[in-house]
Amino acid sequence: MSHLHFMGIGGVSMQGLARWWHADGHVVSGCDLSDGPAQQALRALGMHVWQGHDPDHLDGVDTLVTTMAVPSDHPEVQRAHEVGIRVVPRIGLLAELFERRVAIGITGTHGKSTTTGLTATLALAADVDPSIQIGASLAGLEHNVRYGNGRHLVAEVDESDPGFALLRPSIAVITNLEDDHVAGEFDERRNYHASMRDLEHATAQFAHSAEHVLYCLDWPGLEALLGDHPGAARYGVHPDADYRIVDMDLTSEGSRFALRLPSGRVASATLTIPGHHNVLNAAAALAAIDLAGLDAVAVAPALATFRGVGRRWQRWGDVNGALVIDDYAHHPTEVRATLTAARSSGRRVRAVLQPHRWVRTARLWPALADAASLADEVLVLDVYASGESAIDGVGASLIVARLREAGVSASHHDMISAVAHLRATMHRDDLVLTLGAGDVWRVAEALVDGGPLAGGNA
Repeated sequence: MSHLHFMGIGGVSMQGLARWWHADGHVVSGCDLSDGPAQQALRALGMHVWQGHDPDHLDGVDTLVTTMAVPSDHPEVQRAHEVGIRVVPRIGLLAELFERRVAIGITGTHGKSTTTGLTATLALAADVDPSIQIGASLAGLEHNVRYGNGRHLVAEVDESDPGFALLRPSIAVITNLEDDHVAGEFDERRNYHASMRDLEHATAQFAHSAEHVLYCLDWPGLEALLGDHPGAARYGVHPDADYRIVDMDLTSEGSRFALRLPSGRVASATLTIPGHHNVLNAAAALAAIDLAGLDAVAVAPALATFRGVGRRWQRWGDVNGALVIDDYAHHPTEVRATLTAARSSGRRVRAVLQPHRWVRTARLWPALADAASLADEVLVLDVYASGESAIDGVGASLIVARLREAGVSASHHDMISAVAHLRATMHRDDLVLTLGAGDVWRVAEALVDGGPLAGGNA
């Protein structure tokens, strides 16, 4: 038994690892600048969690776990080095977990949380007592982690951390790969690769460390990047896919499809989450389960029980007939896919768009505006900074202007004015969709609850 101390323990990924190591019988403590429900829940499990940072937290600690946000000259880190405490980045601790299980590591620019949730659902149906690490909430799990005594681990892998290249999964799943978490000409390096080439190199390194790599043959560029892997398997609607999607039927509420396995067997699936992109996510999950040696055909019916992961097409409720949905989509490709699914409802689609991170917005705002133009109306909020410094000349007004040039009804709002505008104008045939990786969900909550905006002013 060892004592692990987590700096920034309130983060989603750090919480998951802390919970897993605690369940494994280790002493776990942590600290965070903020204090809230996440930290309180960890204390309820018996972990000592401080608000704020202090080198004295390290008394009796064997391993200090850090994140990319923690600078190397931080006093806690310096104290750890001075007294001989092992310092491990979060991704390094995840690597240790991978070594202890038959790990299905799922990454990609889009869909990794949903694909991880779908794969976890299938692994649970296979009754193999799996461990699960996911970057979002999943019904049936306490928070975002499950400690299992079985051999299998299903884990979401965040490609924004360049250290993911050092992970060694048994099965590497690559849903797609696109220009995101790339700094380009900007100085910001937290959660960013220097260039698209660097991101591709890290992805290839991650994939080639695995016994099997599974990737979407429909996605441009993945075949050239990963096709030379001796354990490569491809999924998609492409006729050359090893795991081929056939008989796909999309509706506004979900889909039905069949997946033809390399063995010739066919897994039939029903989804209650909409969109072609979610069929691809489910196909990846079924294929990964098959590669792990489990019976994908037998467990495929479990997909019908999957209701999504937190903040992915999350239905908040109805307001006098208007449907209110929240979604984590923040990259142009994700926004386009989510709005395409929304349009299939036949309702008037009204999007509340919150651009996420200054560097991403500076590099991708034209594409973000073009994707958002699929909505009938777009309310654009200010950039959710996520700790980044503002970039001159970048902001919501650029997106609004481009949308108006395209003939789309668009306006700039803060959260309070967005809620007020929607409350005054919502029609029973509307679908209101909040989009972004920040706190735009508060708009959806306020609309459905009918009270003041959660958390105060925007």
